[in-house]
Amino acid sequence: MFTRVLDLAILGLVAVAILMPRPDVVVQPALKLPADRLVRVAELEAQLGAQPGEAEASLELANLFLDGHRPDWALATVQKAIEKTPTDHRLHTRRALALADHFEATPAFASVSEALKLCRAGSSQPCSDLDRSRIEILHNTLERVNGIDMRKDPNEARARIMQALRPTYMPPQKAPPAR
Repeated sequence: MFTRVLDLAILGLVAVAILMPRPDVVVQPALKLPADRLVRVAELEAQLGAQPGEAEASLELANLFLDGHRPDWALATVQKAIEKTPTDHRLHTRRALALADHFEATPAFASVSEALKLCRAGSSQPCSDLDRSRIEILHNTLERVNGIDMRKDPNEARARIMQALRPTYMPPQKAPPAR
């Protein structure tokens, strides 16, 4: 009897020694966002658990995931909403952004092309001139890198994107004179 207890105690100590993380391991959160935005993520996930594929919550949650550098999570969130509402240009635009952030140029271009088509032809949501302009800029940029493997040739992709965007400096607006 005593030997069995001793065997179990030794087995427990070995299990703790094997399963315990190394001292040099640094634990980090999976989603690096401020605390208030993490609370909002939890609220939106609960809302989407009750109403899967709801467009507004999916868009907001995808934006938070993109801000937290989690494009794969944004893709999963938006994909369910696209299956439920395939005619919403906003969902296709978020999908394109997440795919581009995930270095998938060809699917991102296909998704933004669909968003532009929906915006022009009649999306289920109103598409303002500002929305259309943003989608066109994204479309033109992704068109330049369409077909390039951005993981294998990031310098070529960057050069083509910089040709499309032409970054400019805009000085901050001066405050109006005091009266």
